[in-house]
Amino acid sequence: MAEKAGKSKLIIILIAVIVFLVIVGGAAVWWFMMRSTVAPTPAQIAQQQAKQKLQNTKFIDLGSLVTNLQSTDGNTHYIQVQIQLKTYDPSVEASVKSYMPEIRNGILLLLSAQNADTVSQPTVRDQLLQKIKELVNKVLETDGGALAKPTPEKSPPIAAVYFASFVVQ
Repeated sequence: MAEKAGKSKLIIILIAVIVFLVIVGGAAVWWFMMRSTVAPTPAQIAQQQAKQKLQNTKFIDLGSLVTNLQSTDGNTHYIQVQIQLKTYDPSVEASVKSYMPEIRNGILLLLSAQNADTVSQPTVRDQLLQKIKELVNKVLETDGGALAKPTPEKSPPIAAVYFASFVVQ
């Protein structure tokens, strides 16, 4: 009788081990079949990031700005520009609108310091675009000057600045 009880315990343990191994094996097969077997290449990752950037691209119109220019000939000269800001973060538009008076003031001061004779040169225009980009990013990153230093971020809020129109009289 004791021998029969020992055999039945051995059979129960053996069945439990077999059931356990079947469950573990099934879980392993499921794990390897369900997960991706091929890791994305760096080119695929870059392509996906570029696609996401393109989907998030937003242009913000600052409207038309008109101011007088510095003049060496004694005449009054004016500049009228329309500026577009490019961002990859759609939430930046709300910040730009919040700081619009400060941004426009800074740009007007920058434009009015230009010389009427040289402002139409392509290199001067490119420098103006870069200075406007730096000015806008500084305003946005320092909360309108409330913070002493810009907050360290991966990329600035404004990626590029474009002139939609540029007229000098």
